[in-house]
Amino acid sequence: MFRSDSRGRLADRVAAHLRAQLPGDHLVLSRYAPRDGGPMVPVVVIGGSGLVVVEPRDDEGEFACYQDHWYRGVGVVAHPLGDAPSLRARDNALRVKRDLGTGGFINVNVDALVLLTRGDPVDVRGSCVAVIGGLDPLVRHLLQRASMYATPERTHALAQALEHPIRLALS
Repeated sequence: MFRSDSRGRLADRVAAHLRAQLPGDHLVLSRYAPRDGGPMVPVVVIGGSGLVVVEPRDDEGEFACYQDHWYRGVGVVAHPLGDAPSLRARDNALRVKRDLGTGGFINVNVDALVLLTRGDPVDVRGSCVAVIGGLDPLVRHLLQRASMYATPERTHALAQALEHPIRLALS
């Protein structure tokens, strides 16, 4: 469950935009519930661009990140954020990767990124994951990552692995 429903609505809005803009070989999941029972993962994109976990943030202002310590500037004042979206994105990517492993995909690369829907990433070089400002730049980023090895069958198989863990046959 999300800490606030506004985060869930933001995840749904981002997912809806991505579904409308990305080609049909992409699957976009909103509010993915990992098998570890922890908090939901806002957005997971599976498809030609690989597998990407998106951590959206809807604040206005200029953002800076130094060694995963985040600050939001409003005017000339910088306010530290109470949380680090980059660390949350990285941790969520690891959780999704674990679910893929229990679904039969051991060596799948799962990337993470922070999406600032209305904010400006002024100096975010200190983030452990990529940071993108805006929904349309996110779509372009995902499309530029497209792999010639991606197929609709692989996208479907990865989605199935997230949905169902491997069942062991006992004799």
